[in-house]
Amino acid sequence: MELHKCRFKDLKSFTQNTFRFFLIAAVLETAVIPAYSASKKKNNSKSQTKITASAPKKSETAEQTETESKTDNSVENDEKTTISLPSKPVEKKRSFFYGINEQIVMDVEKGTPESIQKAMTAIRKNETDYTVQEKILIQIATEIMKQLWPSQKVNWQTFEVNEDNSYTGAITSAKNGIYDFNTGNTDFFTILLPTFVLLNPNAAINEADVLSDYYAASFEALQKAETMNADSVLPPYLMGKLYERQGKNGEASACYRQVYEKIPQVQEVYIAYARALSASGQSDEAYAILKGKMEGQTANNLQYLKQLAYIAFQEDKILEAEEYVARVLQQTPNDLEFVLFRAKILVKKNDYIHAVSLLDMYARQDNSSIDYLLLRAKLQLDWSKNISAANETVEKALQLYPGNEEALMLAAKISSITDSPVAGKYADELAAKVLEINPESIEARVYALDGLMQRENWSEAYEISKKIVTSGKASGDVVFAHVKNCIQLNKKSEALSIAETAYKEHPDDEKICQTYIYANAQAGQRDEALKIIDEMLVNASQKMKSYLYFQRSYLQFSEDLKLADLRSSLTQNPRNSEALLCLYEIYFDKKDYKKAQYYLRQVVAINPNDSSVRKLNEALTQLMK
Repeated sequence: MELHKCRFKDLKSFTQNTFRFFLIAAVLETAVIPAYSASKKKNNSKSQTKITASAPKKSETAEQTETESKTDNSVENDEKTTISLPSKPVEKKRSFFYGINEQIVMDVEKGTPESIQKAMTAIRKNETDYTVQEKILIQIATEIMKQLWPSQKVNWQTFEVNEDNSYTGAITSAKNGIYDFNTGNTDFFTILLPTFVLLNPNAAINEADVLSDYYAASFEALQKAETMNADSVLPPYLMGKLYERQGKNGEASACYRQVYEKIPQVQEVYIAYARALSASGQSDEAYAILKGKMEGQTANNLQYLKQLAYIAFQEDKILEAEEYVARVLQQTPNDLEFVLFRAKILVKKNDYIHAVSLLDMYARQDNSSIDYLLLRAKLQLDWSKNISAANETVEKALQLYPGNEEALMLAAKISSITDSPVAGKYADELAAKVLEINPESIEARVYALDGLMQRENWSEAYEISKKIVTSGKASGDVVFAHVKNCIQLNKKSEALSIAETAYKEHPDDEKICQTYIYANAQAGQRDEALKIIDEMLVNASQKMKSYLYFQRSYLQFSEDLKLADLRSSLTQNPRNSEALLCLYEIYFDKKDYKKAQYYLRQVVAINPNDSSVRKLNEALTQLMK
């Protein structure tokens, strides 16, 4: 009986196990993803062994589906071991352009004229057969060509698509100068298209805060777009546009270089690359790139000729620049920008009469552009010598363009010449504003130095001149100014050291020679100064001899010898205002006002814009009444 019971139990156990085996097999056969027992799952997490099963075929019967549902995702055995079925696999999110061949979309994303043409050829079909998605993709491709590569032809059918989608909405917003923040950023184009605002020169032009937001958003979007499609030329090209707008021309040229290496034949690319190179101080390379493209229709392309003219002018190739400007004006004679450019070239060639004629013609249509005002002021200052008119023109420029660096610089120059304020500020104050914009400007430092020395602010003038001299970029005039500042502050040993070093490095520079003599004379080295003067008088030019006699007059002990040297100085150079002023001082001290006035009036005639000399003359005239 016991044996029978034992056999019964074995049979029962066998039946249960057999049932479990077939049930598990059925479950595994119908499962989409393999099931795991609790114990196996624990062990597999350590070994990282992955088990996969094929997905069910579409022809599975309803009975199989029902069997799956009845298992209820789990089966328990006697030992409470659970076999769990995974949830349904997550479907990949479909792109808006899911119905279009993926290669076509990728070709449009790539963004080169060639890849876009290829995509448009592949998508071509009967007009009635296009889907909405295809029409929108065609519109995107068309806008890329029109806005980025306008030199390329659009030879495919285009469609008007309503703006009730993220793509056309972003394009329209960008054309209106607005960055669209509401595209959803779901794919490459919804991220990229809002940055087309960078192609709009008028985007938020008077709203600095808004423009800053656009720049920040564009930078982030373009970085993200580049990670999504590294083969696309659109993100680096638009990033170049962004950097150019921010004045970061070195970074812009690096971005354009990436695009140029891929599509060097595209006109917009090599022009942008050359422009950025030129603006970042590599105009020789920029000029070589453009010159290498002068063939076929390109040779008469306006944008190409204009960029070539700008860079040739920057490279001081004046005759070549004039040729390119003439070719532009042959095609567009009313191009005011290039009418003004031609005037600028004529000024460079010292053809002032024809330059003035062009400026007058330009002024009849626009007399308030900054380029016109600056060129007019330079002509008034350097050619007609009409300081008053130049002053008035520059003040108008500063009123209209208060932060313009070139206008501030020109105003500082006029102030340093006249020792009078321009637009209410002296040379050093105007130069300080330039240095806020461009801290490395040596020219601005020189004008600041002039202004401070005119107002006898020796301490601040010394600090500026010292910086310029130690930078290694000091001209002879600046070295002389620094030595003079040292003398005024009783730093005679420094003055002598600076002058001696400069003289050893540039013994043939007349200004440096004058500085060395001046430093010795002022530092009490009379014998050394006289020795240098006598040695130089033998072979010196007339102008230099005039200075040597003038400087020797300071070292003479008797008045007769002093007067003799001053007269010798004027014999060599009758317009030596320093010698004339010295004679005025001698006769003024003697109370011989008539002779004093004779010499002082000559100084006024030589320096009519020097306000300090005019004041002396006015005071002397009053004294003689």
